[in-house]
Amino acid sequence: MGVRGTHVRVLLVNAFHYLRGGVERTYLDESRWLSEAGHEVSHFATRDPRNLFSPTARHFAPSADFSEGAPMGRQVTQLPHAVWSHPAERAMAGLLREVRPEIAHLHAPSRYLTPSILRPLEKARVPVVMTLHDFKPWCTNRILFAHGEPCERCRGGRHWHAFATACVQESRPKSAVAAFEAYTHDALGAWRSVRRWLAPSRFVMEKALAHGVAGDMLRLLPHGVAPAAAEDAPARAPQPAPNVIPFEPPEEPYVFFSGRLSVEKGVRLLPAIAMRLAPTPVLVAGEGPLRGWLEAQAPATPNLRLLGHVDDATLTSLRRGAGVVAVPSLFYEHFCYAVAEALLDRRPVVASGIGAIPELVEHEVTGLLVAPGDAHAFAEAVRRALHDPAAYGWARAGYERVKSVGEPARHLEALVGIYRETMESRPR
Repeated sequence: MGVRGTHVRVLLVNAFHYLRGGVERTYLDESRWLSEAGHEVSHFATRDPRNLFSPTARHFAPSADFSEGAPMGRQVTQLPHAVWSHPAERAMAGLLREVRPEIAHLHAPSRYLTPSILRPLEKARVPVVMTLHDFKPWCTNRILFAHGEPCERCRGGRHWHAFATACVQESRPKSAVAAFEAYTHDALGAWRSVRRWLAPSRFVMEKALAHGVAGDMLRLLPHGVAPAAAEDAPARAPQPAPNVIPFEPPEEPYVFFSGRLSVEKGVRLLPAIAMRLAPTPVLVAGEGPLRGWLEAQAPATPNLRLLGHVDDATLTSLRRGAGVVAVPSLFYEHFCYAVAEALLDRRPVVASGIGAIPELVEHEVTGLLVAPGDAHAFAEAVRRALHDPAAYGWARAGYERVKSVGEPARHLEALVGIYRETMESRPR
């Protein structure tokens, strides 16, 4: 996967250096593709025993834990670093004394790193690009979502709405901290050194423009998506490790959901969807804050089967064997790997018509779209996709669309082109 011209020394920055979700998929894929093309790649993240190898790991920032399940006492002690992390800032400065990147590419620094890491980059005159995996620079809750529906109350810097609505992890104290954090970042001009914002979809680009980003600072760059290697996806689920209950996919057609078990992903709709589709199995792979709630619903819905976390090979196998892949998201998806990967596997997809999803799923052309939040309509669309012979034609068309949008070599060429353009530009 080559790119014309001289190689680039690039520093990739993300809160986590192991596969955790879609953000890390992009970060790690780009790291691999850049390295394979001969570019010099270094990394900056937080320390974690799950981290993958990196030659710059000794410079990573101290670990932290701001997850929903973290003990409140630990979160309180970390609050001073959640707004502006001086340890992360010092760690970045230490890395830059040893590594001299030509450009830095931020993915999702979040509370684990904070925008503090931009100051050493600014002092070292390293130009910065940032991928918009979320709307953190403008939305206190990152994803323009509150209490089950899209929300843009904080637009224009009115972050007090976060406290008023308690939108951050459904907690008023955490929302108060997040609002203070947002006001502080605004006052400091925390993101001023970002020269280019990379939007993974037209939807995200339009939202960024609506929130005041200058058009000449935005670049459209859909995520690259590579199909899983055949050897990584056996026809049946592989043998699990000892002490793990074996799982064999059903012989009959089944519906498959995978992702974070959270409100914004539409997880609360799954029992109602499964009930309407019974006895068709609805398989759910993933972990998240709604795992316990789903387990409590499962006895009343025998065809709803919770698999928990599964490895990549099993996930690919389950997706490729599904009669329909379901994506009932309630929030503004920025790209949606769940859709893209299903279409690359030529699986029929039923998804919510929200955010960037319609850029991949065109109704009755590459899949079926449903109004977000309507469990009955979603179940009826799934039933249609399971039985309509046209569904596999939609899936084939979807494959061609994702292949044209997210082909890795094309993505890499465009990414390096943006790097070079940014390196040659002057800071505002």
